[in-house]
Amino acid sequence: MPASISTTTLKDAERLVRIVMITILLTAGISKLFSAGGFLQYYSGLFQTDLRIVLPAGLVNFYLSLIPFIEIGLGLALLSHRFKQAAVLAWFAFMLSLLLGHYILQEWSAVNDMLDYFFLGLLSFILPNHQSWFSRDSD
Repeated sequence: MPASISTTTLKDAERLVRIVMITILLTAGISKLFSAGGFLQYYSGLFQTDLRIVLPAGLVNFYLSLIPFIEIGLGLALLSHRFKQAAVLAWFAFMLSLLLGHYILQEWSAVNDMLDYFFLGLLSFILPNHQSWFSRDSD
């Protein structure tokens, strides 16, 4: 059993983590775009109920309408090795916004579930990455 994990293995792990992040974002964004307004209507309605924190409907609807484009944009940005760090930082900011939204909606289990997404981002942020999607850098 090796005493340490090779850099190549860590880079492979980061590649897998980033593929998962990209898949999550692109799937979520595309499904929201093709929901015929269902996503926006559903969440807009939830934010207009009797909540402890009340946000203006226009602000909520504006952000909800941006979410699919943010998800697709971040998914595509994560494909870039050059802009990986910036894309992962944007991932954190976006996930924090979703966490706050679930907090405002008082969806406590969803708030807890968001931690998994932060851990994916953390792994991608701290692990080294290959310089190409199609070749493996060696140690």
